[in-house]
Amino acid sequence: MVPVKLQLRNFMSYRGSNGAIDFSGIHLACLTGDNGHGKSALLDAMTWALWGKARARRDDDLISRGESEMEVHFEFDLGRDRYRIIRKRSTRGRGSSVLELQVRRNSFFVPLSEPAIRETQQKIIDLLRLDYDTFVNSAFLLQGRADEFTTRRPAERKQILGDILRLTIYDTYAERAREKARAAEQEREAVEHELEEIKRWTEAIPELEQVVITSESAANGLGQRLRAEETSLRVLYEHKRELDLKAEQLTEAERQATDAEHQMLDLQRRIAERQARIRRYDDLLVRTDAIEAGYEQLLAARRELEHWGEVTQQLMALQSEQGTVQRALDAARAQLESELKVAERTATDLRPRALRVDEMRTALTQAQAELAHLESLQREHQRQLLDLQQAREESAARAQENSHLKELMNSLRERLDLLEHEEGVLCPVCRQPLSPEHRDEVLKDVQREGTELGNRYRQNWARMQALSDEISRRVRIVEEAEGRLRQLGHWQGQVARLEQALTEAGRAALDLERAEQSAAALHQRLAAKDYALDIQERLAQLDQTVAALGYNRALHEQARQRARELQAFDGEHNELCVARERRNDEQTMVGALQQQVGVWQARLGQIQAEIADLRHMLARRAELARQAEEQLALVTDLQRQATEAQRRLGAARQRLEFAEQQAAKLPEKLRELDAWTEERTIFTQLQYAFSKRGIQAMLIETAIPEIEDEANALLARMSDGRMSVRIETQREGKTTDTPIETLDIIIADEQGERPYELFSGGEAFRINFALRIALSKLLARRAGARLQTLVMDEGFGTQDAQGRERLVEAITAVQHDFERILVITHLDELKDAFPVRIDVIKGPNGSTVTIN
Repeated sequence: MVPVKLQLRNFMSYRGSNGAIDFSGIHLACLTGDNGHGKSALLDAMTWALWGKARARRDDDLISRGESEMEVHFEFDLGRDRYRIIRKRSTRGRGSSVLELQVRRNSFFVPLSEPAIRETQQKIIDLLRLDYDTFVNSAFLLQGRADEFTTRRPAERKQILGDILRLTIYDTYAERAREKARAAEQEREAVEHELEEIKRWTEAIPELEQVVITSESAANGLGQRLRAEETSLRVLYEHKRELDLKAEQLTEAERQATDAEHQMLDLQRRIAERQARIRRYDDLLVRTDAIEAGYEQLLAARRELEHWGEVTQQLMALQSEQGTVQRALDAARAQLESELKVAERTATDLRPRALRVDEMRTALTQAQAELAHLESLQREHQRQLLDLQQAREESAARAQENSHLKELMNSLRERLDLLEHEEGVLCPVCRQPLSPEHRDEVLKDVQREGTELGNRYRQNWARMQALSDEISRRVRIVEEAEGRLRQLGHWQGQVARLEQALTEAGRAALDLERAEQSAAALHQRLAAKDYALDIQERLAQLDQTVAALGYNRALHEQARQRARELQAFDGEHNELCVARERRNDEQTMVGALQQQVGVWQARLGQIQAEIADLRHMLARRAELARQAEEQLALVTDLQRQATEAQRRLGAARQRLEFAEQQAAKLPEKLRELDAWTEERTIFTQLQYAFSKRGIQAMLIETAIPEIEDEANALLARMSDGRMSVRIETQREGKTTDTPIETLDIIIADEQGERPYELFSGGEAFRINFALRIALSKLLARRAGARLQTLVMDEGFGTQDAQGRERLVEAITAVQHDFERILVITHLDELKDAFPVRIDVIKGPNGSTVTIN
């Protein structure tokens, strides 16, 4: 990159627009001027145009004081092409920046800019193959930076050399490799942990298989036992059902035995009666009335007993229905009592709010009255404002009219003076000189018009005074009203709140009235038993029906007893009937009856034997029920055990299946462990390779000879071959045989070798200059760029006359290595040491540049 033309506007000390500084045709030039006049600012302008960077921390600090924008146009040659960069900065608003890149084609510049500033900047860096840091460490020897390398401690020099050689990228690579190695180690440890878990599950497979077998055996055993016990339970239930059937058979057999006994007794009685009738027919005939009467009583007792049996059955059915109906009635009453409690609780909650209705209504009336008064005052206030505005407008209009009237009266005064004191006044209409008569007439017209204007002026002034008083009065009224109207919002809010509170209180009062009415109605219904009337009616009907039955347990029992007592008359009556009808056939009938008695006796014996067998069987009924309950409890417990066994079996199978799945992962996880181990090893090796003891040390060792050769060639020119430089990267330790990493600068002269720190200021600068030029060339070569421009911004002040002369000779000696060299100094004795001088002078309007 070779500077060609530089144009500044409002950049640092270069205020306003300056003419372009043309560097074309300049090979070696001295940039001179007093300190602070703007020599270094030209270099800042170049770097700011190229990279947007300069010595200032912020772009806005580069703008000339008092200005809001700056602009730099910079043209330079690169290879066979000429480029132009335009960079602008404005602090207006949020601030804005502009960057344009152009290339010359056929005497015209055409744009190469990208859509975004960042992309355009990167394009410039790619063209130059240099960024700002590389440029200022190579082509620019800026103030305070020439000895940046040599004055540091050896370890810092090595770090700076690494920075110049861009070795920090290897620190980034080393850090990334370390992170990759750490990540691989974490992954490897995670896989190791998984492998430990997988191995633990794999080793547990035999035990888990045995657990599954044991669980299956236990589950199967419990299942078989459960099925057996369930069968036993079903057998017990079957036996129980058989015994229940036997109990029914026993009841039937006992009834049949009773009937048989009754039949036998009846037959025996009839036989005895017939035999007695045969013996005492005469006595029976004598006792006919008594037998008939007894027989009638027996029939009546039987009818009464049958009646009480029917009544008993009806009574039991009615009593069952009475219980059901009574429970329904109790539930209905409980429901009403619950509703009553809810209504009373609601009334209790609403009563405090409902009682505030009158209080809220009174407060609302007062607030509404105050609000109405303020609203009326507001309307009056609006009217007063309107009147005030009208008064002000009228006063302003009259003041404006008076101003106009005053101008007219002044004009008339001038005309009047002219008419009274000047001769040869022209007529304002015909532009001819006025005659005396015409002059007097015009004079009277002017005086009359002046009088009219004066009257109007005084009328306006009087009205303005009245309006001023009226305005003052209305302003006081308006201000007083505004003071009171500040409470309007408060009273509007108060009315709204009170209306809301009154509405809520009214709603609460209505709700309270409804709740109290509901509670009173419920009280009344409970007191009057006005609920479930159909149920009460049915209950009353049932009570009436029960009462109508007229059941009497004592009479029922007496009927049973009387029927038993009169039972004998049945036989006597039969005998009497038979005696009447078949007195001679009684003997035959007795024989037949005796045969029937034998039959019934045999039947009764069979029934009694059956009853005995059934009672014997039913003796085990209670025991069987107990056994069934115990068996049911056993089956229930076995079912629980079987369910638990199946759950344990399922869990064991799941654990076994999971263990087998884990075992299947073992080969893959081992391969994964090997892969992560290998990756960790690779990145650990890369971390060392990229470290300061690896590639970085090798690159520094490679660069040292280049630096020494370049520096010694230049140092020899500046010292007549007396001085040379040697750079050591290692030295022996004092307490150990291990070499110590360092970067010592050893200078050799006619007195021998000495460290750099022992040389004087002038000698030190020559060493600095030689090393800096060597580093610059090395840096440019490493960046892939050709170092075509050299700028020196310091150093001559530390040299004596001979040193300055030799430094100039050194610069002259290296001039063929550069297309353009700019040397900045404020020393007068050096101004004529270079073929071209660029003078920088700072005046009241800023800095200016002159090329000589």
